[in-house]
Amino acid sequence: MVQLTHLSDDELLLLLKKEDSFAFSELYNRYWEKMVSYAVRLTKSDDESADIVQEIFVSLWNRKQNLSIKGTLASYLIKSTRNLSLRYLERHIDTTDFIDKLTEHIVDNSQNIEDHISLRELQEHIDLGISKLPKKMQEVYILSRDEQLSHREISERLGIAEGTVKKQISNALKIISESINGKLSMAMAALFIELLK
Repeated sequence: MVQLTHLSDDELLLLLKKEDSFAFSELYNRYWEKMVSYAVRLTKSDDESADIVQEIFVSLWNRKQNLSIKGTLASYLIKSTRNLSLRYLERHIDTTDFIDKLTEHIVDNSQNIEDHISLRELQEHIDLGISKLPKKMQEVYILSRDEQLSHREISERLGIAEGTVKKQISNALKIISESINGKLSMAMAALFIELLK
């Protein structure tokens, strides 16, 4: 097998457009584990998460010649994972297992969870909170959440201390949480906490 580990994502995408299966395999190996791990955090299902990531890569291969990605490939793949995971949650929001997991985060366990939770509305409030963040904090948050980089990786990329990264993310979560406070139901707030874990 041809070794392409030294190539950048952009170089691999160019090869992918030429139907290079080795470039596809390299991208798959580079991001599969991180995407599945992220999907599991949202869906709480190993099998569904594997299916979600598989679907994204099948789509990537099928659209390889017309693929247009704004920003980094890592960010694109993580966002795709989040979108498909949220779609899965929307389809299964009424299942007992998911509702049980959601109620763990609600202070009053006797309170009924709404039958339908608008994940789109939740995402809009999260996006609004992100837009309110100071520029540097927003950059740190996006690298953490959209590209799923570790504190150390963010520290190295931005040339700031790891402790600063941790503090920035913590402050970002507080600001975003405040932006949804009072606007969403208890169930929505609980789901928000679940999504940020």
